[in-house]
Amino acid sequence: MGEGVITVFLADDHVMVREGLAALIAKDPALVVVGQCGDGIKVVEQVVHLKPDVVVLDITLPGFNGLDVCRELAHAAADSAILILTMHDDEQFVARALEYGALGYLLKESAADRLTEAIRTVARGQTYLGPGIPADMLGRPARGQDDPYDNLTARERQVLQLIVEGKTNRKIAEHLSLSPKTVDTHRLHLMHKLNIHDQTSLVKYAIRRGVVSLR
Repeated sequence: MGEGVITVFLADDHVMVREGLAALIAKDPALVVVGQCGDGIKVVEQVVHLKPDVVVLDITLPGFNGLDVCRELAHAAADSAILILTMHDDEQFVARALEYGALGYLLKESAADRLTEAIRTVARGQTYLGPGIPADMLGRPARGQDDPYDNLTARERQVLQLIVEGKTNRKIAEHLSLSPKTVDTHRLHLMHKLNIHDQTSLVKYAIRRGVVSLR
C-alpha cells in the first residue's frame, strides 16, 4: 500500500451492508478495503492474516458476536484499531466494547456522514464516539464484578453462541473443526461456569447478555 494509506477490514453479516460501506470508503483515496467477512468465527483469523490498520466491526455476527471478536482481536491483532459499527445503542454494549479494546463506536444511522472520519480517528490511535453515544462512556464500567461470562474461554463462547443459534453438537463440531465429544465437553464446562443447566435458560441468558440478538 502507498504511504499514508489506511487499510480497512469490514466485518458485518450482511453482504449488501459491506458493499455499501466499501462504496463509502472508496470515496476517500486514503482508505482501502483489504478484506471483508460475515462470519464471526473467521474474522479473527482473517484479520491476523491481513493486518489491516482498522477493523470496522458489527456486534451482531453469526458464530462469534462482535464484542467477543473485539476481545480476541485486542490480543491477537493489537496493531489493528477496532471501530464498532452497529445499530445497538445500548450503553452496556458501548461500555463493554470499549472495555474489550475498541477505540471507536459509531451507530449505523450515522455511517453515511461519519464513517471515514471515524476510521481516520481510530487509525491515529484516538478514541471516536459517534453521535448519540454519551461522551462520558469512557469512564463507565461495563458491568458489575464477577460476571461468570468472563470466565468462559473463547472456544466456550463460540460453542455457547452456536448452541443458542440452534446448531446441534454435530453441526457445531463441523463448524469449529472439533469432534462432537469435544463440543459436548465445552458445553458441559460452560453450563457449569454459568450455573445454567437447561437450554431454555441458556438461550434467555445469551439474549440478556447480548451474546445473540433478537434482530
